Amino acid sequence: MRYEIRIAGLGGQGIILLGVVLAKAIASNEKLHVVQTQSYGPESRGGAVRADLVVSDEPVDYPKVRKADVLVAMSQTALDAYLQNLKERGTAVIDSDFVSPETGRSDITVKVVNATKKASEFGKVVLANMIMLGALTDIINLAPKKAIINAIRETVPGKNLTENLMAVEAGMKLGAVEIG
Repeated sequence: MRYEIRIAGLGGQGIILLGVVLAKAIASNEKLHVVQTQSYGPESRGGAVRADLVVSDEPVDYPKVRKADVLVAMSQTALDAYLQNLKERGTAVIDSDFVSPETGRSDITVKVVNATKKASEFGKVVLANMIMLGALTDIINLAPKKAIINAIRETVPGKNLTENLMAVEAGMKLGAVEIG
């Protein structure tokens, strides 16, 4: 089994943190191997950012995403750039506040998460990444809730820990809405 996840958006959205936490959570399963890579533009905010995860039940021989099973797009630019690399019958998970659900592809599933809208209810749109992570937990079903929580505890600094945990819990409850 080889399962590929691409998470993409803009600098400042917490894309890399989302990828790192998800990879740690998945890696807690001793039966799975996970490799996480990241790429970002030279801009500190607003540039293209991506985190790729390759999950396998065998050691990962090639750490790059070839054809994603899941594409998480938190910006329209990200969806436009990576949609062609999403497998047939793959799943696009989009933040509806920044991304149009119109993909032009009938061979994929599109799931909408109101991540930024929900994060704004916390008064911090920067928590949209944790809202998305919470919703993504049920979509990919590769790490249990407890592993996600533990990975956040290991990764997020103390002063931001409580709000990140609250946001991921909210995302788990929020879930995703499937389009078409």
